[in-house]
Amino acid sequence: MVQHADEGTQPTRGRYWRLARRFAAASVVATAVSQVVFVAAYALGAAPAAATALAWLAGAVPNFALNRRTWGGGGRDALRGELLRYGLISVGTAVLAALATSGAEHLARSAFADQEAAQVVVVWAAFVGTYAVMFVVKFFLIDRLVFTARRPPRPR
Repeated sequence: MVQHADEGTQPTRGRYWRLARRFAAASVVATAVSQVVFVAAYALGAAPAAATALAWLAGAVPNFALNRRTWGGGGRDALRGELLRYGLISVGTAVLAALATSGAEHLARSAFADQEAAQVVVVWAAFVGTYAVMFVVKFFLIDRLVFTARRPPRPR
């Protein structure tokens, strides 16, 4: 376990709840942005993988900034490493979502051949489902791997 500058050897339960609440809030912002971009891009004719990539990019930028603020990034010196580690986790999630949405599109076209709205809903559900599962996984990956060089807490 990585020891952080603002904690002892064991993380406190309160710290995790505070991080989880702020992580959830950042995820709500990123999800709202990415959902709008995904549905708009896919409904306008983008392939599922392209719509996913656009949605990922639209949500990843505010998500990184908000999560870095939540965890207290390690300052300018740590930024490059944090971006790289966050990017790998985020791109991995986007690849999983692209695979899920492409598979869902194939199934939706078979099941709803002449119902474009139903196809959009099925593909969108795959997109949301992937990110819902990854929400939990990403929380722990971000906590343990991304923001490891914590700044000391600011006095309040």
